[in-house]
This record gives sequence, C-alpha cells and structure tokens, in this order.
Amino acid sequence: MKILVIGNGFLANSIIRKLEDEGHKVLIYSRTKKEGIRSQQIMGDIFSYHDFIKVLSWKPQVIVHTAWITSQGLYTHDLSNNRYGKFTSDLAHHLVTTEVEHLIVLGSCAEYGSRFGPSTAGITKLNPETLYAKQKVFAFNSAEAALHGSGVRLSWARIFQPYGPGQDQKRLLPYLIHALKHGEEIQLRDTSSILDWITTKDIASSISWIIQNETPTEVDIGTSNGYTNIELLRHLEALLGNTNQWAGMAEQNSNLKNTLVVGNDSALLKSGWLPSDDLNAGLQRVLDS
Repeated sequence: MKILVIGNGFLANSIIRKLEDEGHKVLIYSRTKKEGIRSQQIMGDIFSYHDFIKVLSWKPQVIVHTAWITSQGLYTHDLSNNRYGKFTSDLAHHLVTTEVEHLIVLGSCAEYGSRFGPSTAGITKLNPETLYAKQKVFAFNSAEAALHGSGVRLSWARIFQPYGPGQDQKRLLPYLIHALKHGEEIQLRDTSSILDWITTKDIASSISWIIQNETPTEVDIGTSNGYTNIELLRHLEALLGNTNQWAGMAEQNSNLKNTLVVGNDSALLKSGWLPSDDLNAGLQRVLDS
C-alpha cells in the first residue's frame, strides 16, 4: 500500500518504522530529513500549501498526518496551532478531489479537557480548554464535514499519554529517569491526576490496525489503565533499584485530580486491537534504549 506520512517527529518515527517493516511503500513529507528512515523523504513546509499538494501526484492511498506543534512548555497556547488547524482543514477539503482513500490524523486526549472519569471516543463530549486542543477539535469537525459522503475514509486517532525511546528530554518521563539516575531532587507539579501511558510502539501498532481494519471515525489510543505521576515514579524506582526518591520530592498543585484514561468500552479495543506493552515493559524499553 502507498502511504504518505506527514511529519517525522517522535510519534511519526515509530509509525514510519512499523509501516516500513510491514512492507508498505512509504513517503515522508517533513521540514527536515531524519537518519535511519529507509523510505524516501521529501523536505518541504506544509504551510507552503501549493507546494505541499504537489506531493499528492505520488497518488498515495493513505495519508497519516502527524504534524502539529508539540514543543514542551509552548504547544498548548502557541499561535502556530491556528495554522496547523487550517492546514488540516484545507487538506481534508482538497482530498475529495483526489484518489486518496483514507486520511488518518493524530488527535489528542486534550480534546476532552478536564475529566473525572474515562473517555470514550464518539460518546464523551469534547471540551477543549487550550488553544492546542481547540484547534484540534476545529480541525476534526472541519475534516469530518468535508469528507462526509465523499468516499474518503477519515480516522481521527486521539493519542493519550505517549512515551518511548528518544522522547524530548523536557518531557516528564525523561526528566524522571535523569533525576533518578543522577540522584537529583524531583519536583512534580501534579501528583493526583490519572494518566493513560501508551508506548510509541503500541501507537504505531494501532495506526497499522486502523489502516487494515474497519474502525469508527473517532478512536482513542491508550491502554485503559491509568497511573498518577507518583505511581509512575514508583515503577521507575523499582526498575532502577531506587526506592528512596519519591518520599523526599517536592509536590506542587497536587489537587488537580484530572483523569485522562481511555474507557474500557473503547471502540478500538473492542475491534480487536490491544496494546502489547504494560507500564513496566514500556518503561524497561525506554531504560534499555
């Protein structure tokens, strides 16, 4: 199958490798080239839209759109989110004039906003609270409206808490690992929210599953198991043989109590896809990388 992947970042990289291993013909369109990718890479800027759409002359059957601003500490309110939202909308509107069969877009659990229970795609009301989340919801609604009845399949895959080898060192998990290994004081801004941690390996597996199987338009990609940041830290300590750090750590804003976990009745889980990594297996893979 011919698959165009837009972006080559943290999540895209695992998806690309999975699709390559499965024998798909993959083309990557991104601002930079990345080492270790076997498939052809084209450098370009999606915001130069008229240049971007020329790549569709390659006639992909599937497009996996992963590009969005994700810089830690910046992405939630960065005005660039408006441009990514518009690009996604424009892309969906354009695809009705092409031979593309399937558009997959990586959404975010942030689209659900603050929650006090599990989320289920297509049932749980979207309640975006940041510019990033609001533009994701705008893009989803626009793409769904544009592709309705067009014959182009849309899959909006909301990613929960992703982690894996090669993650930005400013993210929570790399920060915790570094602090534990170097005996540094750990500070957690949130010790009570419950998060659904999902490995990049399983995210890639789920995207492959969505390509090959009939699934609803909206799907959640997570494990349905939630952990607080304290629990995450304890798992790391056990794997590293260190069990003393968490007791002396500085806690801030520990009353947030948000729940971002995939519901047990998730349509993706019910379709037959299951994550292969539990938390310990996923953390061990990161530690071994």
